[in-house]
Amino acid sequence: MDRGTRGRIAFIWPDDGLNDDEFWAYLPDGVAWLTTRFPGTLEGHALDTATFEASAELAPMVAAARLMRGVRPDVVALGDHAGSFIKGNGHDLVQARALAEAAGARHGTTPSTAMIEALRHFGARKLAVTSPYDEEVTAKGVAFLESHGFEVVTFKRLRLVDEHEIEAVESKDWYAIALEAWRPDIDAIALLGGGIRTAHMLPELETVCRVPCVPATAALVWHACRLAGIEPVKHGMGRLFEATPTPGETERLHSSMRRHLSSGTKTFALTDAPPLFTGGEGAWLIDTDGKRYLDFACGSGTTVLGHRHPAVEAAIRDHLDRGITHLGPHFHAPVQIALMERLAGVLPKELSVFHPATNGTEAVEAALKAAMHATGRGRFIAFEGSYHGRTIGSLAVSHARGANAVLGELRPETVHLPYPETASALGQVRSRIEQELSRGDIAGVIVEPMQATAGMRVPDRGLLSMLREAPTAHGALLIVDEVFTGYGRTGRLFAIEWAEVVPDLLVLAKAASGGVPGALLVGRPELLKTWSPGVQSSTFQLHPLSAAASLATLDVLIAEDLPTRAIAIGERLARSGLAEIRSAAAMHGTGAMRGLAILDADANPDQPHARAIRAAALQAGLLTWECGTHGHVIGLAPPLTVSDAEIDRAVDILLDAVKRVR
Repeated sequence: MDRGTRGRIAFIWPDDGLNDDEFWAYLPDGVAWLTTRFPGTLEGHALDTATFEASAELAPMVAAARLMRGVRPDVVALGDHAGSFIKGNGHDLVQARALAEAAGARHGTTPSTAMIEALRHFGARKLAVTSPYDEEVTAKGVAFLESHGFEVVTFKRLRLVDEHEIEAVESKDWYAIALEAWRPDIDAIALLGGGIRTAHMLPELETVCRVPCVPATAALVWHACRLAGIEPVKHGMGRLFEATPTPGETERLHSSMRRHLSSGTKTFALTDAPPLFTGGEGAWLIDTDGKRYLDFACGSGTTVLGHRHPAVEAAIRDHLDRGITHLGPHFHAPVQIALMERLAGVLPKELSVFHPATNGTEAVEAALKAAMHATGRGRFIAFEGSYHGRTIGSLAVSHARGANAVLGELRPETVHLPYPETASALGQVRSRIEQELSRGDIAGVIVEPMQATAGMRVPDRGLLSMLREAPTAHGALLIVDEVFTGYGRTGRLFAIEWAEVVPDLLVLAKAASGGVPGALLVGRPELLKTWSPGVQSSTFQLHPLSAAASLATLDVLIAEDLPTRAIAIGERLARSGLAEIRSAAAMHGTGAMRGLAILDADANPDQPHARAIRAAALQAGLLTWECGTHGHVIGLAPPLTVSDAEIDRAVDILLDAVKRVR
């Protein structure tokens, strides 16, 4: 322990040493700590009153604390939970004072003291309790909580023999027993036991039970940090370790944002006071008020692995540690080459050349330019409902122009044909495409394998095959825009795999840059190897950090077979009660791209009913995505790492939002 470091914590453990790692899991980064041990509960000692009363004696633990005087810790924390409540209300404070005095520390705490403070932090009154101890010790733990004003509504315990059995019980078992103890009328779950392993199951348990869960291990680390002047923030470790909001900060930030932000953004499209997010983990985001939100929008489809995925975070940190932030368009880092090599290994062999871009819109612009250079032509075929970006060229091939419709005719010239969702519609479109191609001036056909922005519309499965054949016969190119569908979201790594079609040009962005800005145009060598240097360039094209994040995302998707998980996510959403909502026209989409079309009482799609439902869901803690040709579809695009419990919670929120809006 560094004498000059602030926030120094001395942990005093029983000498079995069986569960130290559980406490370390909760420690925020940068905390300085040191451990000494005392004779506590030993191997072969039963988990009964006699054992814990013996381990509660002050002399051995005080002797261990004196060994810390040389480093003068800020806080001393005792790691024996039952030993801190076994002698009743007040003995925990006696222990804490004695240890602090022995170590020369300013503060002391015990698991029992910390648990009381943590439960009060949440304003809890009615509790469910779990315990690994025998009946008598469990009763004393319950009595300790009740002596501090809590009402224990229900409790469950495992009948364990000794500390070794506690140490051997897995997180999933504590999860199961906590669910047994849970009741709808409780405010929190208190998990007794200084050896139970709960660190990595708390977020999901709190999602299912919808109340804070406070293990003694977590409470001790949390309280010790607070006493040491450290903000105990560690994402993914439950509500105790989420950032404490600053009073008035959200209102101040909203005021500043309204004053400085362009009205052309989508920031205020759903609410005048959108949440401002300060942290995230997995499928969850946390705002400046400390409120938790399930993220089923994923940054408009970008964070396919959820927030703060360890592989993506490690890849970005590793690259930053190399000292390179950016190199411009003239030079490259090895990670950018590694990404191209990895992608070339999983894409069709014909798609082996990559052109870097900053975002999906820019990659679409590059695709249009590539098609025009290759063919010497200037017209394109696109589809009604299509969305390819908001810059002038990408807007020209987009059918969904929104407020930009007032700009009039845009270049390149584009004809928009119906997006065929049935076999009969496909037949009609085929003849229209042949008619347009026969003019001999079409540079390319650009298509989304599934239209996300238009409302998660899935075309007839023959569309891509037809588009592969027809343009080629007339010297035009096929451009497939997989900005949204790429990187696993439809149930395949790339949506073109469903049709076994190889386009001439493929656009990748959103999830393909790991949640940070970046994109790629992928093409056949004869198209992207004939350009002159600098004909298509931008300063931040596929930033090295984006390449690192993209490569890590791709590796996780493949290693964990997350495209298959996307199918299971979609099936669970499709089987939920959402599709049975009377005001819903249909559930559209495939894989983990789903859209719920909402109609008002007059079955008029051109109305704000869906927006009102989305706003109500946001208020209740669920982020959804705006889509549909009239904004009438509620888009659901959760990360592929989302749990079944989180999906069910999102469905519950949305169903309740529908009821409230009615």
